[in-house]
This record gives sequence, structure tokens and C-alpha cells, in this order.
Amino acid sequence: MKEIIIEAGKRLNTILIDYTEKDGSNEGLREVEPYSFREKNGVTYFYGFDINKNGIRGFLINSINKIEITKNTYSPRWDVEF
Repeated sequence: MKEIIIEAGKRLNTILIDYTEKDGSNEGLREVEPYSFREKNGVTYFYGFDINKNGIRGFLINSINKIEITKNTYSPRWDVEF
């Protein structure tokens, strides 16, 4: 998963993720601009701009079920840290 996110970030391509929320819900595919990874309490989070929700979001790497690089490109809102 991390390698795909890094590749997309370096190329400035958005990704589609299928993500399970902490409460077990799933909102379907979300298009995200990848920006960085952070460690918190020994857990890796991926941070990106969720286009569907129009805001920055943190995603637990272990809760990403499926990931795909799109052909859509983006102009970074912040530094891409890959």
C-alpha cells in the first residue's frame, strides 16, 4: 500500500481508496491527493486531501482495503513529503 501511495504522490496523481472507518462503516471509493505518512502510537497514518469530503484526512494504512492510482493529476496544496 505505502509504495503505491508514494508512487502516486511523486507523480502528483490522485488515488482511489476503499477505506473502512473505525466504526466499521465504508463510504465506497474516495479520491484522495496523497501528501504524507505519520506515525502515531506505533500506527502508520496516510494523510491526503479527500476530494469527496473537501478536506485533509488521516487514513489508517491497515484500514485501506483497496487502492488504485488514477490518471487524474493535482496541483499540491501543501508539500508532498515523499
